[in-house]
Amino acid sequence: MTSSSEPSHLRRSARHIIAGGSAGFVEVCCMQPIDVVKTRFQIQGVTSDPSRYTSILDCITRMIRNEGFFSLYKGILPPVVADTPKRAAKFLVFESSKSACASVNFTGPWSLVTAGLASGTVEGAIIAPFERVKVYIQVQRQRMSEMPNTWLVAREIIKRDGWGTRGLTKGFHATVLRNAMFNAVYFGSYYNMKYLLIPPEKQDSIPLRLCLGFTAGALSSLGNLPVDVAKSRIQASQSPKYTRTFPTILTVWREEGFLGFIQRSFTKDYSIWGKVVQLCCWCMNRLQTI
Repeated sequence: MTSSSEPSHLRRSARHIIAGGSAGFVEVCCMQPIDVVKTRFQIQGVTSDPSRYTSILDCITRMIRNEGFFSLYKGILPPVVADTPKRAAKFLVFESSKSACASVNFTGPWSLVTAGLASGTVEGAIIAPFERVKVYIQVQRQRMSEMPNTWLVAREIIKRDGWGTRGLTKGFHATVLRNAMFNAVYFGSYYNMKYLLIPPEKQDSIPLRLCLGFTAGALSSLGNLPVDVAKSRIQASQSPKYTRTFPTILTVWREEGFLGFIQRSFTKDYSIWGKVVQLCCWCMNRLQTI
């Protein structure tokens, strides 16, 4: 019995890894331009600098004109390298955490939130150094031909500031907190809405699952806006003004108010985000049936 269950578990784990990795690669390619624009807006703050962006269209237009079309894909290599293993780990930890919760009779809505929290914590820890390099590259306004490659940027950060939280892992706590919050809300809301609101015979409906994915993605993104803004400020800035997560959130709140979080983060199209994340789950479920 044990020997037959182990191959089944290994096959299931392999499917989670393949599904998560494949969906993660697609997501990075689709979302990178939006992520670059989002990061540029999040670090602007309150300033009279004439070079600041005034709208999404203004940002995209000026980036293409001044930095070239492929500037919209600045910093894509770190998430491409990190996203496959981190996405695979995300789904694997989520499924393993659900099983662990079930084994101790911890079931119901909060078990899914707990599993999401665990998966996001692992995911955030994996991607933190990659996010540091990505954000550093994204905020540079040179033309692509003038930019050093990703490996040189990483080496320069390590040489100048070291491996710690002032260097390559700068913004580590904010990254882990952001991803933990996002996954807890996303997986908790997605699966709870699926099980509680949709009849079993309709749970495989693609339109309904797209709606669930959009709703869960929007709720998750809204929930972690302050932490996401703090993460971008910390990782992009050399100023001691932005060094820790919660003090950074308070600084933004005092100086810019609630709109300091909202207007710089709605550059993400939540309909696209929800559908892309839903695609990840759909790919995972499809591969599980192989």
